[in-house]
Amino acid sequence: MEQDKKIALIILAAGESKRMKGIKQLLPWKGTTLLGHAIDQGIKSKADYVFVVIGAQTNIIKDTIRKKNFTYIHNSNWLLGIGSSIASAMNYFINNSLHFEAVLFVLIDQPLIDFTHYNKLINNYIVTDKIIATKFKSGVGVPAILGEKYFGQLLQLNADFGAKKIIKSNL
Repeated sequence: MEQDKKIALIILAAGESKRMKGIKQLLPWKGTTLLGHAIDQGIKSKADYVFVVIGAQTNIIKDTIRKKNFTYIHNSNWLLGIGSSIASAMNYFINNSLHFEAVLFVLIDQPLIDFTHYNKLINNYIVTDKIIATKFKSGVGVPAILGEKYFGQLLQLNADFGAKKIIKSNL
C-alpha cells in the first residue's frame, strides 16, 4: 500500500498530572520515559512527522527529552485541557504554513499501543479517507486519525475534552 497522504502524528502531553506524584511524561518506561517511548513509537510509524504538544513543566520536559526527528509545540492554554492541546497543534500548522492531509492523535499514557497499531490506523485511513479510531471495551477513542476536512472543528476545541464528539458523530 503506497502512502501518498502526508500525515502528522501528534502526541498529546501537555497536562500537569495532578493525581501523580511526579511528571507523568517523564515516568520511566522500558529504558526511557512514557514520553520518550511515545516519541520512539511515533518515529517508527508511517507518519510523515511527529509533533509533541507540551504545556505544564515545559522546560523540565524539554531538558529531559532531547530526541531528534520531532517538534515540540507549546500549548500556553494547557490548563483548559486536552481540547486546547489539539487546537494548539492545529494553530501551529497554520502559523508555520505546514500542510497535512490527516492528523493521528496519540496519548502518552497508552504505552502498550505501539507503532504497529498506529500503522494500522494510517493504512485504514489511506484506504477509506474516513476517521479511524481505536476501539475499546468502553467505546472508541484515541489513537485516532482525522482528515483535513475536520481541521476546522479541531481548531475550535478548547475544553477539557478532546475530539471524542467529532469522532463519534462522524464514524
